[in-house]
Amino acid sequence: MSEYAVLLHFVWSFSDIGGTSVECQYMDHVMVIQWWILLCISGHSAEVMKRSVFFFSGQTESVHLSVSDLVQQSVSDLVQPHWSEFSWEWTSHDGRYSDIRITRAISSMLVVSPPFTEYFSRSNDYDVTVKPKFECAGVFLFVRTNVPLAQIEIFATKVTPSFWPSFRLGSDVSISCEVSSLPEGATLQWEREGDPTSNTTLFYNNTAHMVIHTVDQDSQGTYYCTFKQNGTLLYSVSNAVRTEEVSSDATLTMYRESANSSLVTLLCKTSDGYTHASWSWTPLSTAKEVHVVTTAMYGSNDTFNERFSSGDFNRYYFRLYISPVKFEDGGKFNCYFENLLVASINVVTIKVSAVPPSGSPRNHQVVLRCEVSEVSGDPVTLAWLRMEGSRGLLVKQDILTETRLNRTLSVTLPSLRRDQLHWQCVVFTEGILRATASLTLTLPTLTTMSSMTGMGTETVVRGVITMAATLGVFGFLGFYCRRPNGTQTQRQRKEPAQLEETSV
Repeated sequence: MSEYAVLLHFVWSFSDIGGTSVECQYMDHVMVIQWWILLCISGHSAEVMKRSVFFFSGQTESVHLSVSDLVQQSVSDLVQPHWSEFSWEWTSHDGRYSDIRITRAISSMLVVSPPFTEYFSRSNDYDVTVKPKFECAGVFLFVRTNVPLAQIEIFATKVTPSFWPSFRLGSDVSISCEVSSLPEGATLQWEREGDPTSNTTLFYNNTAHMVIHTVDQDSQGTYYCTFKQNGTLLYSVSNAVRTEEVSSDATLTMYRESANSSLVTLLCKTSDGYTHASWSWTPLSTAKEVHVVTTAMYGSNDTFNERFSSGDFNRYYFRLYISPVKFEDGGKFNCYFENLLVASINVVTIKVSAVPPSGSPRNHQVVLRCEVSEVSGDPVTLAWLRMEGSRGLLVKQDILTETRLNRTLSVTLPSLRRDQLHWQCVVFTEGILRATASLTLTLPTLTTMSSMTGMGTETVVRGVITMAATLGVFGFLGFYCRRPNGTQTQRQRKEPAQLEETSV
């Protein structure tokens, strides 16, 4: 006998004890029956079976939500009694929907509600097929009479660009991997052959960004976007980076941080051998003035700037190194083999600063400034992120256009706290990370007195207490010495009496 039959038998037998007709008391005990059924169902609700599913946005295979392997009872048992109501409820990861009923079935075939047929369809019995779209990710509950029986959470990952072509040798490669939701204790990161990458990486807004600066032959290989829970690998997406040797005057744009340890490498390559090569630089400040920064004859090189240097010229490859990169280095760099323009590279520089500088008094405001040297073509998004470990939290952002004169984004901190020491200014174009610039602040000294005297706070307090005690002792002694004692008072009283007797 099923659990429902047992419950019904118990309730009806209980009603018969009073000798009352069942027919007369039917309506009075319907609510009692339902209450017992729901009580039993609620006992199973504590044992809701859960499962996680991962898929790659854009894959050809759909995702199936199946309850047959999650619930403890068979589907034929689930549809009893005949008035039980079954449905799938969906809470999307992107926040568009919350506990929305996408299907419904009352002791019959499951039906997908018309607004959601674009994303879902019925497969078998009470199973649902989910199309592999990023916006379909979320939490799905299989519900019987408002009581959940099974929960399936679908996580979607998306890699941009979805198709990785062969990247031009010497260019910057920007790749991002986004997950629809990141639970507590989970991480999303880029790895290469099982090890974390040494390239510029940033985790922001459930997305792991990676920038490979100046790709070369060593940059080739398989890169993995890994999803881990408490260190355990749950899912990964892989793709390969391949380089392409291009001999043309195609223009590249590179973004670089202006810092003491920064470096930019510009690569010029041709398939035909030449005996002479040169790099020229047109600064942004003097757009019409061209500076030849380095030249090379096969077997010898000459440079004309202490921060610029060139690698060995082998008639096919000619590199230009700039280190450290200054904010004023922004501009266009052209590479010539003989009189042939082979490469044209725009270098956009970024600088960050704090005003007043780090170490100012704690109660003074601090202004963080981030500036780019140039905005041309596509709009540039500047954003200030407050860093918590490797995770960035957005504080402020702005979109800069070519016609806008101000190329600075500022953030004002009323006062400096310990959780406001690590910052990054990030640069995006078309939603892809191009570069980052880090800024680390330091807390000011705690007290002005201790910094002036060179003593610690505890030493200063002890000194003040000792001085106060000493002054108190000296004050008491002074008062005691000035106060007349008892012998002196009696002597003063007796002296006038003796004078009177003498006079008599």
